[in-house]
Amino acid sequence: MIYSLTTKYAVIALIELASHPGPVPVRKIAEARNIPPHFLAKLIPPLVRAGILSSTRGKNGGVSFARDPGEVSIADVIRVLEGDGYFRECVFELDRCDGDPSCPLHDVWDPLRDEITRFLTETKIKHVADKLATVKET
Repeated sequence: MIYSLTTKYAVIALIELASHPGPVPVRKIAEARNIPPHFLAKLIPPLVRAGILSSTRGKNGGVSFARDPGEVSIADVIRVLEGDGYFRECVFELDRCDGDPSCPLHDVWDPLRDEITRFLTETKIKHVADKLATVKET
């Protein structure tokens, strides 16, 4: 599993957003994390449609979490931006992997892919934001 720049920017932006209360302008998030603002702005609508973010317009507008960031996993973000098939990708083939036991790498890759998927599913945005805040304080 290789993460696209789109996914990396989205996860980084959500981690930044989790450390701010209330709506935050996309431009402010982009500046804080060195993400091109126009690129980040394109990532917001799918996350809003998925119910991860909410967006408000106007002078005090911006984006905020529609759900508790302690319940939003990195896997949730990946599913929105990359699709469910992402978790069936094989690093050794161009096609999606359906866990074919006749594949010579099945016994090696499948357990590893499952462990990565488990980690991404269990790792919540708020947890990562809190960890980063702790590291910055020391």
